[in-house]
Formats: sequence, structure tokens, C-alpha cells
Amino acid sequence: MANLQIGTFVLNIELLIYFIAGIAGVLIVRYRDRNHAERERRAGRAWNAVFLWIIVWKASLMLFDFQGVIRHPLSLVFFSGGLRGVWLASIISLAYLFLRNYRPDGSREALKVAGTWGAGMAAVSFLALILLDDSSGTVHYVGFAMAVVLLAILLQSTSKIASQSLGILLLVAMLGFTIFDGTVGQSARVDQAAPDFELRDLDGNTVRLSDYRGKTVVLNFWATWCRVCQAEMPHLERFYRDQQDRNVVLLSVNATSQERSDELVGKYANQEGLSFPIVLDESGEVLRDYAVTAYPTTYIIDPSGTLRNQYLGATSYETLMKAARPIR
Repeated sequence: MANLQIGTFVLNIELLIYFIAGIAGVLIVRYRDRNHAERERRAGRAWNAVFLWIIVWKASLMLFDFQGVIRHPLSLVFFSGGLRGVWLASIISLAYLFLRNYRPDGSREALKVAGTWGAGMAAVSFLALILLDDSSGTVHYVGFAMAVVLLAILLQSTSKIASQSLGILLLVAMLGFTIFDGTVGQSARVDQAAPDFELRDLDGNTVRLSDYRGKTVVLNFWATWCRVCQAEMPHLERFYRDQQDRNVVLLSVNATSQERSDELVGKYANQEGLSFPIVLDESGEVLRDYAVTAYPTTYIIDPSGTLRNQYLGATSYETLMKAARPIR
């Protein structure tokens, strides 16, 4: 999922979505318990569940890529445990919310509180992914529908009211999707021909983007002084090694015009053991052609030479693998 760029600042959209979804879950719990004496305490526990979810989701990267985190601790800031981290964070947070409400309210009520918060967070998360992620599919729609159904059941006292609420929610969701889909688009360069360029690599050889026509190109812009880029490098290297025998090319463009020297780039690549192709944009012309104002920035170029996707900020190995799949 593409991040949001505000000036030179890149906002992690995925983190923002999950945080907003957690807040939505808290608000739904407050609404459900609007006449309950323990409303504020339950809402406070739901807030704790939100922060616990975020912490576990981010920290789960240590379980799945321990060596990478030890080598680059900043990875915990820019990356997460991915889908596996989502499941782990959800299980732990729901268990926490159930146990915190079990003793004062009993198992049945504790299940309802945890279910309300979880369903609310899931519904908002799935809806956001459907609207913002081009790769969303049937699983996301089914997950959203199931979360909404569960919410309708938990929030209403009778099945009739629940079914009416479900119908209203689905209509609102469909209307929102229609409005959003008609007003929000991709980057202006997406679906246009990728600007060709000719740069030299670290060995002084000339490299042209057009030389890779017929292959999917992952075009990554970075700088040695960029901390986010440094955290991203192990993911790029792993991706490159796994894709060497396939019809996918990783081409890394260093913002050499913003470096102290081009020798520094080669030194950094050797130090980090980077084996993928690195070319030097010494004039900054390619950066301007691709409107790069924040690092790292990654473009996906299809075999016909057309820009298909843009990713702002750190891109994980899983995201790269997903983005490089054949475009139908």
C-alpha cells in the first residue's frame, strides 16, 4: 500500500489506518455501553487494546526477522510483522480485552465487549484496504461483510433491528466507495510511459532503463544518508536474490547529486553487501523526471515500460514480492 507524502515527510498509511480503526473500535464500544455504569472503564480498556495491538504488530517483526532487526534496529520504526503480525496482534489484544472484562462482568459480557471492539476495528480496516489498496480482493470484501454482520448483531437487541442496521451500513459503504473511487486517483505518472534514462553504475558501465524492456522493473530511489533507506536495504537485497532467476529486475538509483561523493555510495554498497544494480544520478535529472522529493521512493514498471505503482517510504520484502507479480 502506497504511503502518503506531505512535502518531504512520508506518512505510513497502513499504521494510520490501523490506529484509526482501533479508535473506531473504542468509539463503538462506548456507543454500545452508552447506558452502562462501566462505560468509561470499558472504553479505557479498549484504548489499551489499541496501543497493545500497535506495539505487538510492530514488535512482531523481531519474531519473523530477528537478525534483520538486530542489524538494523530502525526496522522496527519503518516495518512491521506484516500479515502474520496482524494476526498475532489481534489475538493478543482480543485476549487482553476479554481477560480484563472477564472478572468484573463475566465471560458472556467480556466476549461481547471484545467482539464489539474487534469487529469495529476489522470493519474499518477492511473498508480502508478496499478503498486504498489496488490489490484488495475477495478476502477483504468477505472480511468486511463478516465484521459488519457481527457488529449489527452485537449492537442491537433484536434480529430485526440488526438486519435493518446491516442494510443501512452496507448502503453507506457502497455509497462511500462510489464517491471515493470517483474522486481519488493514482499518482499522475501512473499508467504513463516510464521516462527513459542513461546512467553509469558503480563500475562505470552505462545502464539504460530501456535495456530492461520486456521485464518487470522495480525502480528504487535512495540516498546513503537516508535512515529509512538504510532500514529498507536488507529487504531490497533479499528481494533481489530471490528474483534473480525470474523476469524481474531491481534497479536502484542513488541520489548522487545529494551525496558528498560517488565514492561514498560504492563504499556503502560494499559495507552492506549489496549485490543488486546501483546507478548514479549525478545531475539529479532522473530524480526530477520521476518527481522524487522523498526517500526512499519505489516505482513498479511493467514489461511494456509503463509505470504501474508508486510506493513512498520504506517498502518491505513482502510488499515488493506482491508488487512484482505479473500485472494482468
